[in-house]
Amino acid sequence: MKKRILAVVFCCAMIMSLLAGCGSGSSGSATGSASASGSAAATNGKTINLNMNTTTSDTSVWQVAAKKFKEEVESGTDGRYTISIYPNEQLASGDMVKGTEMVLNGSIDVDLRSSVNFTAVEPKLFAICMPWIFSGYDDVDQKIFNGGAAGELVKQLIDAKGVQVLALGENGFRQLTNNKHVVQTPADMKGLKLRSASIAAMMDTLKALGADPSPMSFSEVFTALQQGTIDGQENPTDPIRSAKLYEVQKYMTKWDYSYDCLVLSVSSKVWSSLSDADKAVFQKAAEDGCAAEVEEIRKQEQENLDFFKQQGMEITTLTSEQTDAFKALIGSVYDSYRKSVTDDVFKTFGYTFAS
Repeated sequence: MKKRILAVVFCCAMIMSLLAGCGSGSSGSATGSASASGSAAATNGKTINLNMNTTTSDTSVWQVAAKKFKEEVESGTDGRYTISIYPNEQLASGDMVKGTEMVLNGSIDVDLRSSVNFTAVEPKLFAICMPWIFSGYDDVDQKIFNGGAAGELVKQLIDAKGVQVLALGENGFRQLTNNKHVVQTPADMKGLKLRSASIAAMMDTLKALGADPSPMSFSEVFTALQQGTIDGQENPTDPIRSAKLYEVQKYMTKWDYSYDCLVLSVSSKVWSSLSDADKAVFQKAAEDGCAAEVEEIRKQEQENLDFFKQQGMEITTLTSEQTDAFKALIGSVYDSYRKSVTDDVFKTFGYTFAS
């Protein structure tokens, strides 16, 4: 009887050994999320591929950050980690709202998107896109970059939602384009049907300025403008150029009404799977990538404006007096978000209420 038991135990051990051997032999290269394999797999000589999502096209300046991140991660980990970049929200079928949900639930490994996309889960982040809360790029640098308090707060608020923010990049100041007429006074905004991101504060701002905002995924904007479904849209110059919106828009108003920063993040699943050494590689790669992207996007902004003129767009740059006429209309927008954003957060961004 004992011999039979020993024979059964021996057979079971052999079967388990064979199964383990088959598992390690068939997965010398792992694709998909690192969360499935963990850092232990990397130390066993396996390659873990991470999917990286970006909102804009592969010609966008955003790709400077994405590609540098990819390059430094792959080099710094000796190829144990590889990055596959998917532009145009491909991983979310072009849907920015779905893409943000996928970032938060860990379905996307690495992500680069606008900070305002996270306002759906953290209303305090509306502070970033409030109209004219930033006076210019010097103000942005002081508040968002170089360890600025507002930038650190943005990271903390998003981290608290289960996403590991590695660095902030820049989309820039948002400008207005349309096919109806030149816009240089609030009266010119009346009745304009403008595409807006599905961000409440941005739509409320456009309404306060007299326009008729229509929420729409960015991937649908070119066709909607081409077909006349909407009159115009608002975005920084880089997305306007990379999406070729200049081909279907006649007028641009440069008014710097809302600022947009980018968030380069990894899922908490990926982050927790990394060794401390690999975390340092990912962190530095993100910071280097975003720094290069910020430098490039500012360099290209004037180049983009010159390019749009060459393509036949009429560009109007508002004077400070003209801008003040618009600013006079947005007090109610700040008041309506005072409770959800809070006075303390507004103060961190440099805005204080009169009473």
